[in-house]
Amino acid sequence: MGIYIVKSLHSDWIKIGHFKTTNNRPSVYCRYINRGFYSCICPIEIKNKVSFQDLELLFWFHNLDKSIESKLHRQLKLLYQSCGEWYKYDKINNILQFIYNDYHGILNMPTIHDYNHALKWSNKLQNIHKTYSLNSHPTILNTQITPTPFFHFSHHTTP
Repeated sequence: MGIYIVKSLHSDWIKIGHFKTTNNRPSVYCRYINRGFYSCICPIEIKNKVSFQDLELLFWFHNLDKSIESKLHRQLKLLYQSCGEWYKYDKINNILQFIYNDYHGILNMPTIHDYNHALKWSNKLQNIHKTYSLNSHPTILNTQITPTPFFHFSHHTTP
């Protein structure tokens, strides 16, 4: 378990969240390498720019858990502008003071090995999904899909 801070490469917003590492997902990168943060509330200016390649991991505090993350968010929301779990980057020093002083965060940044492992894990997962889709729907490759309108409008007029 740990708390991460990532920064948008397209704006001055940072996201604070938690992730539980496991044997299958041993790196914090596994949290957002496949799906980014599209399922999270985020600032409007980056709502379509929260994929792995749109973000930079700034900090990983491996010793902090979900309960600390919740306390930190409650504390920060009273003090700073936020959008979901996103805060303005100019508050990073204040946020780090809380993490270090109040919660005794221990910084433990992932290695290049962790990064490469997450990339391999992501590629393997994507290949599994592709194989499953093709095996589950073998006719999908030979089928032409024609869009069907959701509404059918009649041109008849009533007398």
